[in-house]
Amino acid sequence: MPPWLKKMIGRSSTLERNLKKLNWKIHVAKDWWGTKVWRKTTEVTTPFGFKLTSGFHPAYKQMRAGQFEPAETAVILKCLGQVDLFVDIGANLGYYTCMALQNNVPVIAFEPQQQNLQCLLQNLIANNWEDEAEVFPMALSDKAGLLTLYGASGPSASLVKNWAGYSSRFKKIVPVTTLDSILGSRFSEERIFIKIDVEGAEYGVLQGALLSIARSPMPVWLLEVCLHEFHPDEPNPNFLQTFKLFWDNGYEAYTASEKPKLVTQDDVNRWVKEKHSDSGTFNYVFVDADMSIF
Repeated sequence: MPPWLKKMIGRSSTLERNLKKLNWKIHVAKDWWGTKVWRKTTEVTTPFGFKLTSGFHPAYKQMRAGQFEPAETAVILKCLGQVDLFVDIGANLGYYTCMALQNNVPVIAFEPQQQNLQCLLQNLIANNWEDEAEVFPMALSDKAGLLTLYGASGPSASLVKNWAGYSSRFKKIVPVTTLDSILGSRFSEERIFIKIDVEGAEYGVLQGALLSIARSPMPVWLLEVCLHEFHPDEPNPNFLQTFKLFWDNGYEAYTASEKPKLVTQDDVNRWVKEKHSDSGTFNYVFVDADMSIF
């Protein structure tokens, strides 16, 4: 975009808002194109040293270049040296799964979307990690059963209908279980890192993980939770409850940002009241106060 056009748009809040809407529609269209039309995949070796097979979605270009979610990546890399197991909920094509395995941390991964799942499996095979990960081709929620997964491929398929403006015409029935039923009494003495990125359905996952939240030693949780972004019926009605669930179990909350900042209940109460978060992120880390990761 020419500098003069950027300057003109910056002077008009209406133009800027409409441009953002247009860019998001283009983003959604690319997701559809990569699912229904151009399904070719590409294998590269990332800057992290592992092979990655991915498709057309714009986020995958960032993954191939090792530039995807840099703040969240930094948190994960810092924690991998202190944990014994990585649980990847909403694994997509396995970017973070591969990162954990590259650092010799075994993985349990959950991914219900078939196109993403096939890339995930291919990535495990390409890196000779097929015996290092447990992969569950299903979603997680508060109870076992069947639910509808909406959206195309990419990182934005969701159990929430109309999430982020994605069409609800693309949908599949997927099996669902709970995290507690998978972990159970396994790994009772291990330190566990649990990443949850399930596009608005995180509170349901946590309701099926109450025993996991109360484990000792306490897992580290990296959680995407939006207050007003992307929810079709804004704002997120479970935003405060999500934080409170962790606080009630003795966790501290931090922003998953370049310079992590402690999140207090006063912060969250204010955000909910104002229907807007000024944290600068919608990714948060919940951690035992005695674990020094920041």
